[in-house]
Amino acid sequence: MNGDPEFDKVYRAAQECFEENRLDEAERLFLKLLDRNTRGYADVFNLLGLIYSQKGLLERAAQYFEKALAINPKYTDAALSLVVTYNELQKFAEAERVFNQAAKVVRSEPTSLDPFIQGKLANEHGKLGDAYYNLGRYDQALDEYQKAVKLRPNFVDILTKIGMTLREKGELDPAVDAFSKAKEASSKYVPAYIHLGITYYTQNRRDLALQEWKAAQKIDPANRAVQVYLNLAKKP
Repeated sequence: MNGDPEFDKVYRAAQECFEENRLDEAERLFLKLLDRNTRGYADVFNLLGLIYSQKGLLERAAQYFEKALAINPKYTDAALSLVVTYNELQKFAEAERVFNQAAKVVRSEPTSLDPFIQGKLANEHGKLGDAYYNLGRYDQALDEYQKAVKLRPNFVDILTKIGMTLREKGELDPAVDAFSKAKEASSKYVPAYIHLGITYYTQNRRDLALQEWKAAQKIDPANRAVQVYLNLAKKP
């Protein structure tokens, strides 16, 4: 790793312990490596962050992911791990800050825009959107969901969440458009039909609502929510 045979030996042993889920031993060995080099290496800090995250020591995990990024700001895995950790700590502003930095790095380097990284970034945008949605901060939620679909236009669950968020904002026609796009992305995704039906029902367009819920029932006959909405639509 760095031309020092002893360092490389300890590093390989630490990695082996980590892969075998021997976290205490892996932690000891990685910390030993940092004792030998006070500046450290980004991947050592990242792996220690993962260890502390698995141990439930989230504040400490965040500190080590930050150290990894201080050494290598383009370390996408460390950035995404830090975003997840901050989300778990409910530090949403910090999570958004780190995520936006990571997204800028990815956008500025076309070679890094592989499908795997794009998918991970889209998922993290989605998680941030969920956090904002659950807090009732619909503008911020919508912004995160829209960033996600820019990376992954056919993420049907995110398209559906865009529709749900627009509906919560009272923007019913744009919500209908969003649910329709979700159906186009996946004709078998039942939540898109359910929520499109709810939106039509909210607009007092009961025939269209019933049509969507019947279509959902054909896809998933055992879905209890669909049956509840069908019964609702049939009431005078």
